[in-house]
Amino acid sequence: MKRSEEHTRGTADGPDDVITGSRLDRRRRSTVVAACCAAVLSASGMFAAQWVQSPAEAAARTRAPSPSVITAPVVRQVLRNTLVFRGTFSDGRTISVTPTSVATSLRGSQPAVLLVTGVFAQAGRRVEAARPLVEYDERPVFALPGTLPMYRDLTVGDQGKDVAQLQKALRSLGRATGGDPSGTFGSGTAAAVRRMYAAMGYAAPVADTATGKEQPGTTAQDGSSAVHRSTGSQPAVVLPFSEAVFVPSLPARVVSVPVHVGDTVKGPVITLARGEMTLTGFLDPSERRLVGAGMKADILSEATGARAMGTVDSVGAVVTPGSGDDRPASDGDADTAAGGSAYVPVRIKSSGRWDEKLAGQDVRITITAAATSGPVTAVPEAAVSAGADARTTVTVVTAAGARRVVAVTTGVSADGMVQVTPAHGHALQAGDRVVVGK
Repeated sequence: MKRSEEHTRGTADGPDDVITGSRLDRRRRSTVVAACCAAVLSASGMFAAQWVQSPAEAAARTRAPSPSVITAPVVRQVLRNTLVFRGTFSDGRTISVTPTSVATSLRGSQPAVLLVTGVFAQAGRRVEAARPLVEYDERPVFALPGTLPMYRDLTVGDQGKDVAQLQKALRSLGRATGGDPSGTFGSGTAAAVRRMYAAMGYAAPVADTATGKEQPGTTAQDGSSAVHRSTGSQPAVVLPFSEAVFVPSLPARVVSVPVHVGDTVKGPVITLARGEMTLTGFLDPSERRLVGAGMKADILSEATGARAMGTVDSVGAVVTPGSGDDRPASDGDADTAAGGSAYVPVRIKSSGRWDEKLAGQDVRITITAAATSGPVTAVPEAAVSAGADARTTVTVVTAAGARRVVAVTTGVSADGMVQVTPAHGHALQAGDRVVVGK
């Protein structure tokens, strides 16, 4: 029996060892899993703690930061007023040419209708003397230098200031008028007119002598009718009222050419400026005392981007639209340009010649005017405070961050700056920093 029991126990040693090892492994795995779960829970708690806060913490996080101040330096400078207002370029006085008849030439019969046969000029361009600008019925319209308007046809035998002006214009073109006295249209002047027309590529107009009668000319501005005369068998040369236009200065600027080839002549075929462009600004009456002759002006056309510099030529009296105030005719629609409000006309002149791109433009005029005779102590307007005691002060912030209140007296203000003078016993100098906001 004993041997049998031992044999049985000995046989059971293998399974016991297996059972014991299996239980140990399970315990170890359970421990590892529990540790991992604890680690995960701990990490999750730490992560969640970052998003969970107490009411006190929330209040602390959302509390406004401590207030700080904005400062600006005290400066020493000349205060200047920058004035910006509108202005309009106009053509000044202009002269238009409206042909009313065709002068007789030796090339053929008279046309039945006035028809535009050529256009050689463009608006905004400058034209020289004795150059065809527009052509109607193959006759040229051209400009000559002179201040007296063309008011009649000129031909041999005519006398007057207009003849003297023609002779001067011919000589400026290098066309000698021979021995003709000044103011008398003689053979020398006639020869010079022929040469001028030949240089333009046209035959000179002449009086019609085929019938032995005087040939009616064009209708003058005063309604009178000029006549062409002939000398002997040679037709008299004529300078027609409808072809020549006198302009004070050349080259002249073309204001408009309202016709095209093929159009019937029913009105002006070309308009020229009798002088340079003029610029008139419309200044607010409250700023009149700030602008004077000689001040520099910056001009800008926002439409074209063109810029120019000018000088104030004159400052006029206040104009109230609709009140019957007189103003120069060249102002044109000044009431409209000024917005229907009272304004002071300011004439701006150019040191040279205005850019042609500015013709007819509404522009912005900027004038910088000195408001003080010399450098003054100044601070931004926002730095000045007025207390209940009527004292005016500024607050200075020192390098260490301390603040001190300085009583001041204010003076001239311009462009956001104001002149300040510290009261007796107070110090304020350029470089100090003053509070302008928080």
